[in-house]
Amino acid sequence: MREWFLIVLIVSLSFSTGVSAEEENDAFSDAGLTLVALRNDSLDSNQDGSFDAIRVVLVLNSSADWTILTLTLIGEYSGLTVTEEQILSFSSQENASISYDSWAIGQHRLTLEISDADGILLKSINVGLFDLVPALRTPKIDLSLDGSEIMQTGDDCEIRRIFWDETGPRWNQDGTRSISGTPFTVLDSDVYLDCSDWPAGEYSITETYRNGLGQTASDTLDLFIANRPPPDFSLDVSGQNLDVQTPCSIGMISNLGADYSRFTKEWSVTPPVSMLANSSSVNCADWSPGVYKVLLTVTNEEGIHSTEGKMLVRLPGKLVNETVESPIQSQRADTKTNTFGIYGIVTLSLILGLFVFVIMIKSPEDDEMEIGDDSMLDETGQPDAEGLSTHTDGEGVLWRRHLDGEVDWWDSTSNSWHRW
Repeated sequence: MREWFLIVLIVSLSFSTGVSAEEENDAFSDAGLTLVALRNDSLDSNQDGSFDAIRVVLVLNSSADWTILTLTLIGEYSGLTVTEEQILSFSSQENASISYDSWAIGQHRLTLEISDADGILLKSINVGLFDLVPALRTPKIDLSLDGSEIMQTGDDCEIRRIFWDETGPRWNQDGTRSISGTPFTVLDSDVYLDCSDWPAGEYSITETYRNGLGQTASDTLDLFIANRPPPDFSLDVSGQNLDVQTPCSIGMISNLGADYSRFTKEWSVTPPVSMLANSSSVNCADWSPGVYKVLLTVTNEEGIHSTEGKMLVRLPGKLVNETVESPIQSQRADTKTNTFGIYGIVTLSLILGLFVFVIMIKSPEDDEMEIGDDSMLDETGQPDAEGLSTHTDGEGVLWRRHLDGEVDWWDSTSNSWHRW
């Protein structure tokens, strides 16, 4: 009895399966359609020796005057599904071809569905299971640095962002790029990043991407930018201890051979002279006699600066001599005279007498400067400059400068200061 029951159950299932297939076939047949031929071709689209795409070719007949169909090729991989559609409009017979581009390594199951103009499914065909590799380039990100990994502020620095994803856009599954670790906002369209103006610091730049197919890419670039040291330079003086109106210049010399032409240069001279330009050198030939304190401050593009100074002495020398008229040589008997001579002699005698009288009653301060003892020497036995700035010229003469610009020279014979 049990055996008869199993036989009846098997026959019933067979009839049920046949009805389902028959109903499916009837929907396609009722539409006046016949599948004449169907095949699939495995393709190597990039010619790398591995199959990466499937092309499905079919031939359809239709008994209707005009037929509109939708072919949908469905690819399933690891739980994710993508589709490729094609519209057919024909009468009588039509050949069709639809392709599937693989987007991952592994097994892809393909199904072909045929629907009418109203979207009603007429036929579903299991195309098969295929081992494929990606037909298009999968996502990739690469950050490359044009410059040293350790650099100083203001150095040439450029980061190139290399990115591609062909699989996501192919199946309308574009993703989102994100970048972090930069001091300024970066757009997706920025292929090159100029890091020459970035502040000093340690940077870890990371860019990531993920498309709708779950494919990801990322890259990280480490970069260190150190503060540039202050400008290192010295001042070169030409014309020190020389007379005015002789060549004189003060110039900046880079101790490291670096180019400071773009840096800001600010000159400061005491006592003040005419305004100085933002240049690497100044001309001091026309400066008045005296002692000058010259300072130069150089500031780089990051606001870091350093200052150097020099003392400059310019002597009156030839300038004074040139203002004094040379004596006129007597021509003896041929010298012209006039009656004013006797009166001139008398007047000159009176002037000389008055001068001698003034000398005899000179001030105590002058006496203190002229006495030949040790009252003008300090505790170490050196000339006492009384707090004024001093300078020894090339001939060994000691000078001191008053606040009003006047200068004295030291007479070692009398141990006293004499006004120039």
